Amino acid sequence: MTMEQFVNKVRNAVRAYFGSGLKITVQKVMKNNGVEMTGLIFMERGSDIAAAIYLDSYYEEYEKGTPLGEIVRKVIRTYEERRPSERLNLDFFRDYAQVRTRLACRLVNLEKNRELLAQVPHQVWLDLAVVPCCVLMGDAFGCACILIRYGHMRDWETDEETLLADARGNMQKILRPECVPMMDFLYDMMRQTAQEQLPGAEPGDEKAGEQLLDQAEELLSGRIGTEEKGLLILSNTQHFYGASSLLYPDVQRLLKEGGRGFFILPSSVHEVLLLEDTGREDRYELYRMVREVNEKNVPREEFLSDSVYYFDGKTGRIRIL
Repeated sequence: MTMEQFVNKVRNAVRAYFGSGLKITVQKVMKNNGVEMTGLIFMERGSDIAAAIYLDSYYEEYEKGTPLGEIVRKVIRTYEERRPSERLNLDFFRDYAQVRTRLACRLVNLEKNRELLAQVPHQVWLDLAVVPCCVLMGDAFGCACILIRYGHMRDWETDEETLLADARGNMQKILRPECVPMMDFLYDMMRQTAQEQLPGAEPGDEKAGEQLLDQAEELLSGRIGTEEKGLLILSNTQHFYGASSLLYPDVQRLLKEGGRGFFILPSSVHEVLLLEDTGREDRYELYRMVREVNEKNVPREEFLSDSVYYFDGKTGRIRIL
């Protein structure tokens, strides 16, 4: 079965399940880095916001032997779990004065987004591009954003320089920076995963679960190398396009304290790693590590860069190493 046939069968089955209360369509969506994905778009009647479930990974599952019926049930279950429980009013998006307070910036790879950047206001920053977006917050959908395009800018009768200056000046207010040791980040992530997967403790037996988590922490600590223990993870509190935290004046001011230098290792569009310059680091090893992680662990649409950057603690400037 071809991808197109698969998508049509899934769409028809999901439509039959939900009936006329939902408008369900198929749309090709250009994601970050030129990655095109096939989305099943769910639009509630009378709503301004649509939810998308991308079918590319489901097709891979189907090709590996998962029955079509099971795929359809997974798609239905995914939508029901994420179905917006609140209506989002986007009337404000017509008025730049209201949009302005929600503006922020993303950092994306410059070369891999040439086609997208022809439609989007942007500034070149090193080998990256700074692009503006309108951030939406909600209990039902968490953090989402609308990428600002030249058409929006013309509708608002504003210019590119003003738009980008507003976005850069506003973003640290709505997406606050977060910088934590990698060890703490991994412990928190491990604990959260373990708590979700461990069966609920019997009343009075909560200590056993805590002891198991503590043992897992010790095991994790023993497997993390010395260099990794010195890494900091810089993002925002939403962990949503948090690599742009590098642009925050407060972050740059904090890094400059003490005049220390930092190597900046791009992990993804959502975060970067900071490694203090002790004079013992090897440039080529850092580049090798970044490229290996990007190749093996980072989804194509979340890739930021294969470059290693350097923050000069004396000048406060960031450059490609």
